[in-house]
Amino acid sequence: MINPILYVLRSCRHLIILFLMVSVCSAPTQADTGEVPQVFFGGIMDFTTAFQNQGLPEVNRFRRGDSAFDNMRMTLFTDVVFSPRITLFTQVILDPTSGSSISSFFRPYARFTALETAKGVLHLEVGKLPTPFGSISPRAYSTRNPLVSSPLMYHYFTSLRSNQIPADNADLVSHRGQGPFSVFTGYSGGGASRAFNGLPLIYEICWDTGAQAIGSFWRFDYRASVTQGTLGDPRNGGGDNNDGKQFSGRLGLVPMTWLTVDSSYARGPYLHSDVAPALRQGKQVEDYHQKALGFDAAIGFRHLELIGELMLNTWDVPNIVDTNGREKAVETTGFYVQGKYAIRPGLYAAVRLDQIDFGEVDDGSGTSVPWDEPVKRIEFGVGYHFRDGVIGKVIRQDIRVEHQAPATSSHDYFWGAQLSLSF
Repeated sequence: MINPILYVLRSCRHLIILFLMVSVCSAPTQADTGEVPQVFFGGIMDFTTAFQNQGLPEVNRFRRGDSAFDNMRMTLFTDVVFSPRITLFTQVILDPTSGSSISSFFRPYARFTALETAKGVLHLEVGKLPTPFGSISPRAYSTRNPLVSSPLMYHYFTSLRSNQIPADNADLVSHRGQGPFSVFTGYSGGGASRAFNGLPLIYEICWDTGAQAIGSFWRFDYRASVTQGTLGDPRNGGGDNNDGKQFSGRLGLVPMTWLTVDSSYARGPYLHSDVAPALRQGKQVEDYHQKALGFDAAIGFRHLELIGELMLNTWDVPNIVDTNGREKAVETTGFYVQGKYAIRPGLYAAVRLDQIDFGEVDDGSGTSVPWDEPVKRIEFGVGYHFRDGVIGKVIRQDIRVEHQAPATSSHDYFWGAQLSLSF
């Protein structure tokens, strides 16, 4: 017998069709309400350039080869309102720099409003869902991002893979700093031969396929989701790389009009089935999870906006052990603090400080070292709203990576400019 959850989550197309059929059956018909579907279109066009002698640092690259600093990028939105309770949202990103098909940039999801009262609301959503962890998804668009890049914890590649596993601690440590597939030399523990980029803590650029309940009550907002992939490896194509699912939740509170505080949690198996033959006897890929706990807060007071996020993340990694030979998860901590200050009408200054630190493991010789190379980044700049829907930005970004062998650090920086048009 087919598992109902596996069937529902099999593909985004089937999800939306099934969801709309159920919603239409439970919602008032157009004949009853006299309403017809309404269609709303919109979009964002970004023109961006980065300049420095050594080119754009790879830390800003995404999996598809594109980045937030590509010369041109367009995001198109189409919302179809079938009734007050049923809406289909779609987004598609057009970026000539990307090496992937347009289907990987297509983001459709359907929403059914199950409950709406004066005290709260409950929506049920299905499809390619905005990232259910943290607070970045609503602020990821250039019209709401006061800078150009997104925080490191939402895209930076670690050296860990989902389709290859290290043979032991020494194998893991020897690949520090090899996040991009172009420099990855390959683990010797087994798995697929095809090279992938390393796992980020969260990969917001690709949305995951799944279903969720989202809503608010009094001063609280909440979200509970089940998705095909994990935070670091979302399955935006609708398929899956193992037989597990990720479960995540988010709870927020607005104690005062100028303050919001939120917490997030997620857990799901991240390993690809390609590594199953390389696991020790009795182990399955579904036994190894990514687990994440996050906290974020936002403050808005007069001309000042402050936002901060902290993420405590662990991956269960085969063949990684502590000094007593027991299996050990690898730990990662990511955070950022961002501020924006309105200098005068239309003109603002902004800054963001990012950092990702890696927990220590025994390198195989009895010495404890970080399992990957810590990275810091600061981005700051100014922006100006020329008119509604037209924003210009000039920024500088500085990146520092702490290399472990030899113990040195590298420093890159560049300037950038962006013109963002919304319509």
